[in-house]
Amino acid sequence: MTDDSRSICATRIGGHAYRYLTARSRRGRVVSSFSGGINLLFEGGEAFVPVQSTNVPLHPWAIEIPGGPLRFAEGTLVRSREGALSFGATRIVFSTAEVEELSPPRFSAHEALIAQRNFPILVRFVEEAHETHQPDPFQEEIDAILAHWQESNDPAVLIGLIGLGAGSTPSGDDILVGILARIYFFENVDPKSEEVLSALSAVIKDNVQGRTSLPSAQMLLAACDRSFPEPVLALLKSLTSEGTSEDDLVEKADRVFQLGHHSGLAVLLGMKAEFVPRSAPTPSVP
Repeated sequence: MTDDSRSICATRIGGHAYRYLTARSRRGRVVSSFSGGINLLFEGGEAFVPVQSTNVPLHPWAIEIPGGPLRFAEGTLVRSREGALSFGATRIVFSTAEVEELSPPRFSAHEALIAQRNFPILVRFVEEAHETHQPDPFQEEIDAILAHWQESNDPAVLIGLIGLGAGSTPSGDDILVGILARIYFFENVDPKSEEVLSALSAVIKDNVQGRTSLPSAQMLLAACDRSFPEPVLALLKSLTSEGTSEDDLVEKADRVFQLGHHSGLAVLLGMKAEFVPRSAPTPSVP
């Protein structure tokens, strides 16, 4: 799809992107392209929004359009107003799009127990993937921070993960996304989980600005708001679903693993990080 298009009806849009772009008129530009579309930067660094084709997993800040990847030259100006993005004569209209919050439900005690039962399958997958994947040069430092957290039970020590690593979403940030996802299993089951979740979210919100890249900061803040990339959400639902098969769970984990170069594995490592609520539910699941 090239810039001679006139009107494109968006199919889906992440909730964070939708609220930002429809709150008021915004100005931005194309800053880069990737295999599935283009990346937009608004207001000189206020928000980073990909416009992508349907074969790319949706996330809270992305816009999905039909057909092939959209292509505009870097530096092309874009304006968001009246429920649409405008690239000169080309418009992407939001009125047709389904707004996706990409948020998991609040899991019940029974669902948390199902997740505990299924977790060994995920752990095996992550350990095997970790052994065969290219080593992360920051892994030793990451492991030290996680060990300190597990010894101290103080979420403040995880500040060191913010921005730790290379790329647009550093590994430390992706691990934090995974940690948040795991704690959400227990937030309505155990008071300690809720306390840790609240403290960790506060640590991230208070320290993320200026410590990491804009796309990664957006993903971290979205995770604090219970909003995750589509494959992560699918994995959470699979872990908590009655009757989930091992094959289905592995397939969902592999979809997360495929995110980025290191990102997917880092998210999975965060989910695997040991966090056991002090009064975690103990009844057996039939």
